[in-house]
Amino acid sequence: MSGMFLVALLAVCFAAVQAVVNTDVSQVIDATTSIVRYSVDIKATELNGEYELIFADAWASHLAHLSVSSKGKPLSVLPPVSNGNFTTWTIPVSTASATLKVQAVFTSLLTPYPAEITQMESQLVQLQGSHYFFSPYATSNQKSVVKLASATIESFTKVPGHSVRGSSIHFGPFKDVAAFEFSPMTVHYMNNYPFAKFSTMLREVEVSHWGSIAFEDVYELKHAGAALKGGFSRFDYQMRRNAPSPSFRNLVAHLPVQANNIYYRDQIGNISTSDIRVSKESGLELDIQTRFPIFGGWQTQFYIGYSVPTELALFQFAEKPSEYHLRVKFNTMFKDVWVEDMSMKVILPEGAENIRVELPYSAEESRSVRYTYLDSTLNGGRPVVTLTAHNIVPEHDQDVRITYTFSRSKLVLEPLMLVGIFFVLFVAASLLARTTGITMSSVKKSASAAAVQGESNEKNE
Repeated sequence: MSGMFLVALLAVCFAAVQAVVNTDVSQVIDATTSIVRYSVDIKATELNGEYELIFADAWASHLAHLSVSSKGKPLSVLPPVSNGNFTTWTIPVSTASATLKVQAVFTSLLTPYPAEITQMESQLVQLQGSHYFFSPYATSNQKSVVKLASATIESFTKVPGHSVRGSSIHFGPFKDVAAFEFSPMTVHYMNNYPFAKFSTMLREVEVSHWGSIAFEDVYELKHAGAALKGGFSRFDYQMRRNAPSPSFRNLVAHLPVQANNIYYRDQIGNISTSDIRVSKESGLELDIQTRFPIFGGWQTQFYIGYSVPTELALFQFAEKPSEYHLRVKFNTMFKDVWVEDMSMKVILPEGAENIRVELPYSAEESRSVRYTYLDSTLNGGRPVVTLTAHNIVPEHDQDVRITYTFSRSKLVLEPLMLVGIFFVLFVAASLLARTTGITMSSVKKSASAAAVQGESNEKNE
């Protein structure tokens, strides 16, 4: 009896899913860089309070960022559920019909093919996916566009209704596509865009109430494209410096306009091959150049540091004068460069209490204490909030908010400690000088007395 009830329940659920219809779908797969950006516009009807968005696990495992909106308003997305073949994201909706815009970012989705190339060769990559919009609902009308990095297309899986327009491939329109319909698609094309990624990135933010907040980023940069085969020739590189190549040497970091005390260095020391310029759109642009060109499989490490005025990131409200709100970015400053493993350490002032952290996306959080100049166990040291996340892309541009309480009286604690230390040193020096003077005077008197006694003895003899 229970088995029959379960079958009936599954049948009802399947019928409810089948009732939803995608009336029109337009999807764009942007594979012009090393990061694949996916955008799809969906018009759906017969909704029953939610819409299910699915990706095949081959894509879902590379998903870095997902956002869904309707008519410009962001919608909440429930945690994903995987069944081993595809992963489902449920989006609550309040109307029976909706127009949704889905934007997703994928990393490591492009596969270099061949996996190794010589210094003189261009890089070819493969993109695998589906001609159709993969959905648990039937779709009445849909079309797809695949944007590529170049018009050099080695091959692609053809279906009726396709066309090539420069560096883009258009598929469709397709009519009456069944639910869960999947049409394997492979595109093999030339992509010499820099396949730069940061294997690890560590950001340290040192908060000070005395005028500035210091940032320092430590990067492990790697070329994630086709590995270099056959060695490197400096002569060939110089001769073909302006020719298309998958290697790179320059990256551009976007810093706040008010950033100052900027430095760029590595383990050897300062790297002078960098330039700073002002951009109206993105503030300060730091154009860095590595010590050597980066080919496939090569990697290097470097540091970028700067300071910003405290009032740009630390806020205080009149109704709660002892409560402070810190806002910092938890993403990379480089366009089209993603981070495999990122950590950020926020070092708060000594004496900060009641710390609360608000994260815009999933990350691991831990707490510790650090002791620096003039810190002591008596005052508890500086609280350190460590955040760790994976697969970070430039779209992760929301602020991390850290709230804490801090008494203004503690601002003068370290200056008072300095005054106290200098006062003690001054008193000690004075006492030492006085003691030394008394001792020297006693020695001189003893020596004079001994001399007089010696002269007296000589006269008596």
